[in-house]
Amino acid sequence: VQPHPHPRGVKRQRATQPCLGRVRSSQQQLGSGLGEFFLNSQRRKWAKDSRRLSKLPARGPDQVGRWLPAAGAHLQQPRRLSTSSLSSTGSSSLLEDSEDDLLSDNESRSRGNVQLEASEDAGQKSHWQKIRTMVNLPVMSPFRKRYSWVQLAGHTGNFKAAGTSGLILKRSSEPERYCLGQLMGDALRGCVPTFHGVVERDGESYLQLQDLLDGFDGPCVLDCKMGVRTYLEEELTKARERPKLRKDMYKKMLAVDPAAPTEEEHAQRAVTKPRYMQWREGISSSTTLGFRIEGIKKADGSCSTDFKTTRSREQVTGVFEEFVQGDMEVLKRYLNRLQQIRDTLEVSEFFRKHEVIGSSLLFVHDHCHRAGVWLIDFGKTTPLPDGQILDHRRPWEEGNREDGYLLGLDNLIGILASLAER
Repeated sequence: VQPHPHPRGVKRQRATQPCLGRVRSSQQQLGSGLGEFFLNSQRRKWAKDSRRLSKLPARGPDQVGRWLPAAGAHLQQPRRLSTSSLSSTGSSSLLEDSEDDLLSDNESRSRGNVQLEASEDAGQKSHWQKIRTMVNLPVMSPFRKRYSWVQLAGHTGNFKAAGTSGLILKRSSEPERYCLGQLMGDALRGCVPTFHGVVERDGESYLQLQDLLDGFDGPCVLDCKMGVRTYLEEELTKARERPKLRKDMYKKMLAVDPAAPTEEEHAQRAVTKPRYMQWREGISSSTTLGFRIEGIKKADGSCSTDFKTTRSREQVTGVFEEFVQGDMEVLKRYLNRLQQIRDTLEVSEFFRKHEVIGSSLLFVHDHCHRAGVWLIDFGKTTPLPDGQILDHRRPWEEGNREDGYLLGLDNLIGILASLAER
């Protein structure tokens, strides 16, 4: 290399060494999962070095070399995390299409899809090569595999890893925080995930909950939405007071049943929210059986949410038969657990004094015949006025606030009992 006439020419060559060292050392440290704080710090350092170096007189690559040497083939090429961390579970396209929604924006910047570029000042020629490297952060991979089921029934985006074995974080809401706090002192405590308080992550509040999949090997999961309706009476009242035509709900209705909208709704290409909510319950088993199946994740990672029109007792029985795959031990454990839950609900003070809407029963089992059922999701569970209690079996009439939870549980137990007798 010929001596450069500029007095900073030598400094320019020396500067490349610590920069390259930072790239290599940061790759190792980031690969070990130190997280987003370190990543952002290093990104700022790289950008600063890049701006400083790009201001020096430009020289050809044959004179000063590159940021990364030709032998830098050890750096991996960028690739989507979905093809590496989810393919091993055999996940369906459903998960791959929506996987980015599983984590918060802050997490998505630190989970492995990282591209770093050296910036250049405008108007100046530069032969410095832009850095593009892929950093694999394996810390989130087991979480994403285990909790792909959260995509089943509208849970997307609410969960993140707790960093502690046996715990999971769920985005906090005041109604659910209140309910979980009350449930920890109620007879139902053993039927719901244990609540370990509230923590702050990235400026948001999260509920620390028991990891219900902990201890299961390749779990199969089924989400069963309980009750004859999944909307609050207040939601129905507000929607009627301020009627608004919803084109998005019309499209959802049309996708399930093109004949469902009326001629007027077809002409408007929209429906009101009350109309859509009541239609949605009517086409499923919610109104007929008091529950509906929201989604299933199998051990191979495949998921199904195509149960919107699963309405009859025979159809639901077929779904559960397919879910347990002939494992009678698992089926009997499910049945015993449901009977235990029903007995507990009937003596629970919390249950008598709350309208339980939008809550699910989560079924989990694995190939080792382990099986469990828990009540989850209390974001729409609301306390009743003082002195009012619910039967949870009486038919719902607008104003009585009955939710049909026990009606659904009775039917669910009957279906599994008939399946066990076959």
